[in-house]
Amino acid sequence: MFAALEDHRIAAPENWLTTEELGKVVGLKKRATQDHLAHLFAHSRIDADRRTPLMGGIGQPLLPGAQEWAANVVTPDPTCARCLVALAGIGWEGQIKMEDLAKAAGVSLRTAERHRPHLVNADLVAFVPVPVQTHDGKNFGRRPDRFTLMSTIPAPRLEGAAWEAAPARAEAILDRVRWFVNVEPEERVLAVRSVAWCLRNGWPEEPLLKALDSSLNRRAYRPGGYLSKLLRKLPTEYIVPAREMYTGRSAPRVVDCPVCRNAFRTTLPGTPLCGGGFCHEAGRGSAPAAPVFKIA
Repeated sequence: MFAALEDHRIAAPENWLTTEELGKVVGLKKRATQDHLAHLFAHSRIDADRRTPLMGGIGQPLLPGAQEWAANVVTPDPTCARCLVALAGIGWEGQIKMEDLAKAAGVSLRTAERHRPHLVNADLVAFVPVPVQTHDGKNFGRRPDRFTLMSTIPAPRLEGAAWEAAPARAEAILDRVRWFVNVEPEERVLAVRSVAWCLRNGWPEEPLLKALDSSLNRRAYRPGGYLSKLLRKLPTEYIVPAREMYTGRSAPRVVDCPVCRNAFRTTLPGTPLCGGGFCHEAGRGSAPAAPVFKIA
């Protein structure tokens, strides 16, 4: 189809090809022709008029990083591709209203709202609502939703030594959950088993801890039952964020050093030391042994 557009531009640049005429040239029906034109536009092969071929990437250069990734990822349909590229124009993470997304993607608000669940179900974007809280802690309205571009690739399950070390890591996570206190030994054993199952299924420690202990003022009347309720809300598989998969770096976050337990800011994935490959307080050393992954 790109070759047909290029040949027509050379032969008759003044005449405009309709979708039906272009479909007859390449042997496709109208709907298939529209889908292929949308695919060429999403990959910056043709201009916004859907007829002018772009040579050598001239006309719609893609920004490096998020937009480059979004333009090359497989989406459920062309409209989803336009919405994904529009989100990637903000960055790997961000905050946006649906009205602004529709305007950036060049579609109607109803179309953007209809294709939003398609992107979520395809594990390409994760949206988180941002409520507006009053001084007494009640929700009053919503701010624009936060979004994170996802890679569609689930984290691999643990194997070998990493599988055996999961219960000890689960114990350390529960020790950092501030509201999980004053529980019976039997409850704690069940909690360790549940958290270890999440770890063995690919969930990293920091996202798991954030899901369990995201509020300083959280209280639990029955800690064991509340922990089970929070774990049931988590997806079975942990989808790796697109930034981490594409660049090898995560979003800036604050983590605790596994050696000295001091908090520090980092963009390294996993559980790094406060000095990257060593701990500042304990002196130079090696980072904890990386888990051995089994990729299904």
